[in-house]
Amino acid sequence: MSRRSRRLPKASDLVVSALRDRIINQQLPVGSRLPSETELMEELDIGRVTVREGLRLMERDGLLEVRRGTTGGNFVSHPDIEQVSESISVLLGIRGTRLREFVEFRQLVEPAAAAMAAARRQPEHEEILARIEEGDHELAHVPDLHLLIARATGNGVLAIALNSLHHPFSEHFRPTRIGHAEMDVTSAAHAKIARLVRTGDADGARDAMQVHLDAYRVWLDEEGLLDEPIIARESWGASSYRH
Repeated sequence: MSRRSRRLPKASDLVVSALRDRIINQQLPVGSRLPSETELMEELDIGRVTVREGLRLMERDGLLEVRRGTTGGNFVSHPDIEQVSESISVLLGIRGTRLREFVEFRQLVEPAAAAMAAARRQPEHEEILARIEEGDHELAHVPDLHLLIARATGNGVLAIALNSLHHPFSEHFRPTRIGHAEMDVTSAAHAKIARLVRTGDADGARDAMQVHLDAYRVWLDEEGLLDEPIIARESWGASSYRH
């Protein structure tokens, strides 16, 4: 048995567990009022210091907002996907995860996501898909299309999984290795995928996404990047080009 598995729960864990269970079980929306420090002390039979430590942990995890003043209190918050995304980037960086692994994941998941998005054709995504299809270069060269498709699937798990990779999507490109020709190829591929998703061609969208990602893998291989880390060391702490 590992040291971690033998760890006894701290008293502050009771606060976290009680509040987290309440938020999830009651499906509390953002802004809902939660018990005060005093109420939690009485409810859980623990001291103020312990309650405050539990509240601090809840704030850290993005589940709680503490407001000061006469109208203040403890209120429900929901984790920011950007916070999750950056944490995943750090984890991938620490583990030295390679671009080969990242591309393999994308090749497995994104063609199916494109097909699902096309099959379900949600009207709220029509406008931005049309803009990409018409050659909106600002949008066509960023992960927006891939993340939009994840949301357009209507599958919450896919949407969260792919959108939580937003930071790695943005950071793993090597700006000095990407020329105008590669940018134009990417723009054309994105425009085609957007058209097929927008018009409801599920098989076409799947195939076009597969071709797009296969071509990207070939380019990475030709550039000798497949076994490089997802996030280049020089990009840590710096803003980078978004593909």
